[in-house]
Formats: sequence, C-alpha cells, structure tokens
Amino acid sequence: MLGSLYSDRPIAVSPTLASSIGLENAVMVHVLAELQFFRPVEQLANRPGLDFVLLGEADLARHFPFWKLADIERIRAQLIQLDMLEYEPHAEHDGSAWYALQRLDSPPRRTSAVRRRRTSTGPIPPDWQPDEGWISQCRQHDIPEDFIRAQRDRFVLIWQERGESRFSWGNEFVREVLRRWREEQSAAGARERFSDMGRQWQPDAVAVEILLRDGVNDNFIKDAIPEFVLYWTEKGVMQDAWNSKFIAHVQRQWLRLRSAELDGKTPRPLAADWKPNAACLEILQMARIDEGWALQELAEFVLYWRDTGEARESWNIIFLQRMKQLWAQRLKRQELEEANARPELAGGSVEADDQAWRQRVSDRSWAE
Repeated sequence: MLGSLYSDRPIAVSPTLASSIGLENAVMVHVLAELQFFRPVEQLANRPGLDFVLLGEADLARHFPFWKLADIERIRAQLIQLDMLEYEPHAEHDGSAWYALQRLDSPPRRTSAVRRRRTSTGPIPPDWQPDEGWISQCRQHDIPEDFIRAQRDRFVLIWQERGESRFSWGNEFVREVLRRWREEQSAAGARERFSDMGRQWQPDAVAVEILLRDGVNDNFIKDAIPEFVLYWTEKGVMQDAWNSKFIAHVQRQWLRLRSAELDGKTPRPLAADWKPNAACLEILQMARIDEGWALQELAEFVLYWRDTGEARESWNIIFLQRMKQLWAQRLKRQELEEANARPELAGGSVEADDQAWRQRVSDRSWAE
C-alpha cells in the first residue's frame, strides 16, 4: 500500500505560469483556484464579478503546510502587487480574510498608486520601465537604487533578444536584480571594507571581470575610473561597496552607449557647426560630467579636429572620450596640487596625459 504521504492531493503547477510569476506565486494561485471550486464562494458588494472564498489562519496552515505564516503573507502580497489576487480582511477581525483570484480578462481595480497596472502576456516593450513599486521591492533587500536602475537597460535588451513572453515583467525584473546583486556581492562587494573614496582607488580584478563578462569594453572601463573617483572624492561619503557602485556606474553608461545612435555610417571630417547629439550628452550626464562644462570645451574640440582634417565614423564617441579624458585631468590636477611638496607622488603631468590621449585616440575608440 502507498504510505500516507502519497494520499495527499498533489499540487500541479503550470510551468509557464511558474516561469512568469515565480514558483511560489504559482503554487498559491493553483491552491486558491482549487479552493474556489471545493469551498463555498461569495460575491462581495465592493468587488463585483469575483468569487471570494473565506480562509482563516487555520485554513492557511492546512492548505499551505510547507510555508510559515510570514511566507504566506509575503507571497500573498506579491500576488496582490501583480494584480492577480484580491484580498479583503473579514469584518469580524478574527484573522480570517476573503480571497479571490482576478480574472485575467477583467480590468484592474485601481485603489492606490502602488497597485500594478495589468498587462497581458507578451514580449517586453522596448520602453519598459520598472515602476516605483518594483524599485521599492528591490530596495527591501538592501540593494542600492543606482544599482537597481542600472539593470534596466540590460534587462530589456536581454529579453528583447530572447523574444519570450512573461505575465509580469516587473516580477521578472525583481528576480533578475536579486540574482545579479547576490552574484556581485559574493564576487566583489563582500571583500570590501567600509572606507572613503581615495584618489588612488581602482576597481578590483573581480569587478573588472564582471564588467568584461557583460561585454563592456576594457578601455571604456578604464576611462570611467577617473570620473567615478572624482565624483565620490568630492562627495566625501563612506561606503562599503565601492566596487558594486562602480559596476553599476559603468553598466549604466555602457548599455546606454550601445543602444544610442552615436555612430555614423561612413567616416567623414568634422563639420564646423558640429555639436554632440542628445544621446551623447545623456551619457555624459550618467558619467556625472557637467554638461555646461563639456559644451564650453566644444569650440576647442572642433578647432583641433578641423585642423587635423581626419575623418571619423562617430564624432560623438570621440567627443565623449575627450570629455572623459579632460575630466580625468581635473582629478590629476588636484593630485598634483596636493603633492606639490612631495614630487614623488605626482606620477606624471596633465600635459603628458593629454599628448598620450591624442596619440592613441583612434585605438581607444569604443566603437571599434
């Protein structure tokens, strides 16, 4: 005879649903769907068109014996956030509550700003953005907001390439952010001590490896270090995860760079009235480089490259490189000023750096 463990009713979960909203959420949906068939249901006046079933804490413990009450409440909140579940505490305040699964073809009930707007299953839209509810859910795991938002472009590009459909892209985004954060913390951030940002700071080898594995150009990583250091030294704050912040800083710029239309089709000389396009200026802003300062350098940039007569496919990328290099020189000047009485700390000059950049700019082009 089969033992008692085999006499329980099995829980069959749709793999498609589980892949869309997560296994735990899918299990709760399945169990609640069955309860609507096997228990009395009622219609609530303030929730027309939905079949509600009344469940107490003892019912929850019986139907979800593999979860603690805190887990049940967490999963229930996720389904409410996904706009798949309606929940109404019982008027008797005895710990019981009404549960109803939303019909996928019904319009969402808009009761507050944090409720999710329902979307039908389909590929991810190119302009998809996580709303504040999903950002807040990520922050509950102590993930920095700049890291969270930096994952958006990469997330959209990956799922556009896959062409797969999901019921909730927000839920998928949260899972992806958690996965990448845990991966990064175990690889890079966990080894760092709480410290301020020093002007000699460099990302560790693991942080660089993570960025290279994501396809970021090595030269792009190197060019991002001075701007990152300058920004945080001026901020004067203490952090325990500089590598994590650097990874997010570089990823955000790189993904925007690859998705922006910065490249021309054929090499051409620089026009006398050339100006950087909006995408180029946006990336400078991501690099925390002042746009007004960059535009003040535009006249000298145009004059220099007009004199050379050289042709390039992307003057936007050359301008972006040049602004990053000049911004780095600002940090170098600060170092020289501080090391004025200690020449052994100078380590070179701004002029030498400038000349080296002019000689290598072709080889340093991120577009090549």
